[in-house]
Amino acid sequence: MSKHQPPLRLPRRASDAHKGDFGRVALVGGSRGMTGAISLSSVAALCTGSGLVTAIVPDRCLESVAGFHPCLMTMPLTDDDAGYFGIDAAKQLTPTIAKCDAIGCGPGMTTHLGSQRIVERLVQHCQRRGEPGASVVLDADAINALAQLNWASRPERVQSTLVLTPHPGELQRLSGASANDRPAQIEAAQRMAIACGVIVVVKGGPTIVVDEQRTWANSTGNPGMATAGCGDVLTGVITSLLGQGLSGWDAARLGVWIHGLAGDRAADRLGMHGMTALDLLDEIPLAVKEAVEG
Repeated sequence: MSKHQPPLRLPRRASDAHKGDFGRVALVGGSRGMTGAISLSSVAALCTGSGLVTAIVPDRCLESVAGFHPCLMTMPLTDDDAGYFGIDAAKQLTPTIAKCDAIGCGPGMTTHLGSQRIVERLVQHCQRRGEPGASVVLDADAINALAQLNWASRPERVQSTLVLTPHPGELQRLSGASANDRPAQIEAAQRMAIACGVIVVVKGGPTIVVDEQRTWANSTGNPGMATAGCGDVLTGVITSLLGQGLSGWDAARLGVWIHGLAGDRAADRLGMHGMTALDLLDEIPLAVKEAVEG
């Protein structure tokens, strides 16, 4: 498959469309000193085509994130004196779940108790049959929080879409499969998909997407993307596509492809050594354009 041949196509937009047609999504994360991660995810969702994007952050991080991009909405949750999500933050998040089409969670949030409770709430939402609200993407510290909660040792099947996007270290913490053993990590992801009904994006070269029955290898991307923030961008891309109505399987595959193509475009323009996650944001709209129907 050519790098420029996406695994599926996005439909063209109707001439009478409005922003509500393209997804209300939220990105949950951040902490004092790590507001950049959740900002990158949130702007990536905007650049992928979401109609409305809200960054949900600890209260004292709100101004930093709001200043990252004028098109972002922001929502503060209770925090503690260190700038981490407070223990009551999950309760405050709950009403938002029903109002969103998709929620991405994890970038920059740490694994303190408040963050763990948010992750627990989002997983519970996905496990409850018939509960209205968002599809969920868990990345970064949300996956580390799952590991601390021993989630993989007591698997329960999800009833709505849940996508996990671990890098090798996060997948090792979650599954026990060594970060240095790529085949073992893919096998562990497949077992997790079968046991829990989740979709797992196994980051690496190439990134592999697995669900209960299928495995797909991405064709885009390059080593220049091995830099801080690029994974956070991917979280925003996949969350956006879920919010636009794609299935979890399709959102994960197309999201990985778009993300990798944005990285390839940035590398062509700047070289691999000095490109950053910010450069990916500049290229995402053009990568998305290549995925649109005819």
